[in-house]
Amino acid sequence: MRLTFEGPPAYGLGPDPDLGLWLEQWGEYADRIVHLGVDDGRGHGQLCWDVLAPTGLLAAHCGQCEHGHGGPRSPGQLESALRRRIPPDEVTPWVAATLIRDLVYRSGGDGSMRPVAEAIAGALAALLGPDAHWRANGFAAYREGAEGNVSWSPVTEATFDAAVVGIGNGRAVVIVATGED
Repeated sequence: MRLTFEGPPAYGLGPDPDLGLWLEQWGEYADRIVHLGVDDGRGHGQLCWDVLAPTGLLAAHCGQCEHGHGGPRSPGQLESALRRRIPPDEVTPWVAATLIRDLVYRSGGDGSMRPVAEAIAGALAALLGPDAHWRANGFAAYREGAEGNVSWSPVTEATFDAAVVGIGNGRAVVIVATGED
């Protein structure tokens, strides 16, 4: 007997039907955590926590070692770390910077892949819509808006990290970049 299976219905990704594939490939290329999913009512902190928990970048239950962990230990602390609200006119460059920028070596440029990062960022901004709520943990990646203060609140155990979390239009996105020196 021969069985046939239908694939799941295509996930509506707005104006760019290949966005999911781009995000998957970008995560591998740029060594970023990139998650796009349905907005199921979780807040920014809980959503980011749930995406980061399986990665090993959180040490929420550590208390027995001598290493002074710098990341959050609960979704509530992660929510507090994501206190920077991203203005609608800065969403695309902020997301693009988080997708492409090296967090350790600030002297280098964004490289030849910056236009691709900007295209992905623009597609995400369009997908989540103009009324989306975007949060970040500071200016580790998007230094243009920092006005000289390139600071952030850690969301991982990495030496450097940058996170952008957006919720809107029935969808949610989490982008996290990390760096070690």
